[in-house]
Amino acid sequence: MSSLTPYFENETLTLYQGNALAVLETLPDGCCDALITDPPYMLGAKSTYDSKARCGNWADMENSAHWYAAWMKEGKRVLKPSGWLLSFCNWRSLPVFMLATVRAECPTHSLLVWDKDIMGAGMCLRPSYEFVLFMGMPEAVIANRRQKDIITCRWTYNRRKLHPVEKPVELLERLIALTTRPGDTVCDPFMGSGSTGKAALLLGRKFVGVEREPEYCAIAAGAMGVEA
Repeated sequence: MSSLTPYFENETLTLYQGNALAVLETLPDGCCDALITDPPYMLGAKSTYDSKARCGNWADMENSAHWYAAWMKEGKRVLKPSGWLLSFCNWRSLPVFMLATVRAECPTHSLLVWDKDIMGAGMCLRPSYEFVLFMGMPEAVIANRRQKDIITCRWTYNRRKLHPVEKPVELLERLIALTTRPGDTVCDPFMGSGSTGKAALLLGRKFVGVEREPEYCAIAAGAMGVEA
């Protein structure tokens, strides 16, 4: 599917170790049915030090939005007219994501709340949720009209997790089931430890994944039954 050499490839699985945007740019138009990903939130993207601004100031957020818009545009291109682009984010990064969706001309249809069913650490209120932005292509539909915009799926934190922001496979299964059908192709250009790919294969979908870091690419491959 790409001029780049895959880390691994067979009939149902294609993995790349490399830059997400560089790989996306080589994929053909309309080759995927869904792009479901958890990109870096860019919370430390500060051009100047400001102890009161955990995410930098608005100028920093605008700069970060350029990068988000770039991969969103490519994600939009590789999706079929009926495809969905789903991206995780949180309350701090949400303004940057929304600005990027406007620049990428990738309209947001819904904002899903992932209730982690557990409290995280925090200086103020204890965080217990993240968001998933649902961006649909012109012909995209959600077949399950009974699905609420809140999904509860327990995030099991432990010190031996495979990735700093690892997501539950069960949660990814639910998102994939909402937006694709068996035999469809799911793409994750920031696949981390491979939760999206593992969920896709368990549900009978094809998967295209990209991970920049060699260590995590090997971990993701192992999660999907591929020997490094």
